[in-house]
Amino acid sequence: MRIIAVTAVTLLTVGLSNPAAALAITPPQVDRLSVPADGSPSPDQPMRQSNVCATAIAAEEPDVSLPAAGFTMLNIADAWKYSTGAGVSVAVIDTGVTPGPRLPALPGGDYITGGDGLSDCDAHGTIVASVIAAKASRTDGVVGVAPDASVISIRQSSRAFEPTSFGSGDIEARKKAGTVSTLARAIVHAANLGARVINVSVTACISSAEPLDQRTIGAAAWYAATVKDAVIVAAAGNVGEEGCAQNATLHPSHPGDRRDWSNVRTISSPSWFSDYVLSVGAVTAAGSPIDKSLAGPWVGVAAPGAGVTGLSPGPVNAHPPARPGEKAVPLWGTSFSAAYVSGVAALVRARFPHLSAHQVVNRILQTAHSPARGVDNTIGHGVVDPVAALTFDIPPGEFAPAGPQSRVLTIPAAPPAPDHRARNIGVILAVIAILGAMIVPLLSLARRSR
Repeated sequence: MRIIAVTAVTLLTVGLSNPAAALAITPPQVDRLSVPADGSPSPDQPMRQSNVCATAIAAEEPDVSLPAAGFTMLNIADAWKYSTGAGVSVAVIDTGVTPGPRLPALPGGDYITGGDGLSDCDAHGTIVASVIAAKASRTDGVVGVAPDASVISIRQSSRAFEPTSFGSGDIEARKKAGTVSTLARAIVHAANLGARVINVSVTACISSAEPLDQRTIGAAAWYAATVKDAVIVAAAGNVGEEGCAQNATLHPSHPGDRRDWSNVRTISSPSWFSDYVLSVGAVTAAGSPIDKSLAGPWVGVAAPGAGVTGLSPGPVNAHPPARPGEKAVPLWGTSFSAAYVSGVAALVRARFPHLSAHQVVNRILQTAHSPARGVDNTIGHGVVDPVAALTFDIPPGEFAPAGPQSRVLTIPAAPPAPDHRARNIGVILAVIAILGAMIVPLLSLARRSR
């Protein structure tokens, strides 16, 4: 998962007057009138490259010659008996994708440099995309969950770029490019490109005590999921990365707060728009929750987030050590968990093309392996089960989210303009009468003069 900068947005007061009250948040509302306009992808402000491009390597463990542990855990090979994702397009909103023979990608645009999106300077988006849709090879074990799905690459974030100019308060913006604003625009753009699944492995972690204006990103998620019928899958977030403080796993304060919204310390966006976004937590290959997977009442399901292998552009499984003598850093995190679930969503959409985005999400939730308490803020409804999602007899459920209308702001229509026609006619007649009274004496004087 990549954390995006939260600059270029304004503070939003939501009836919270102090930090203590701010913890008692509720599911967010969505203003449908705030959907950002689509257009040619471009950054909010000019960018420059400030760091060298990152690389990924193939370390000894996990063995890239074998299928990833998560691939085996989810029994993906058996799922291919029913679907391989053919005909489904998956938009990857990330650091870009460097395409290759085993990972072809369509250009979706670039919110960093204004390019086509087919450039990855962070060795992240390409790996995420390969977990979703890489094609198999006889030389290694790397393969995607939905190898016959197509990838649309949209570059929206990068640690290698920064704004060319920034104010004294923009310290966070110097760390990387990408904002909540560009993420909202990227979601709308992906939906308009016809993506059936949208993978968002970038997250904005925001303190619940100081919430930021989320109207555009909430409206973008609503638009993509309902108007354009796209399944949006997002990483839940990784604890310790730029403002991601852990939330309570599950300690509901009262019966009406089953998912424990009242104890939220960190908001994960766009995940917390859970009516429209399927948020994914991370587990080990043994199915145990990873401690650093950000918990929250919006988490829907979980998937493997450790022992990750991918392409960049060859088989990789780690980042190189930061200093001589240190070990390579394994690939892990909710970014890759989300990628697994996006692959599963592509499999389901290919097998059940008549299902709406919400019904696809419902099928994934209903067939997940539930935790002991039935729901959990770390793994949601449980670890996804691709074979069950493709084969179980599950009622389709509601075509659209059952309760979102209560969370959609209905902006009252502006009152009609007052009707001033009678007044205007009266004024015109009065002016004509006055002019007539002035002209008659002048005409009489002119006749006497002649």
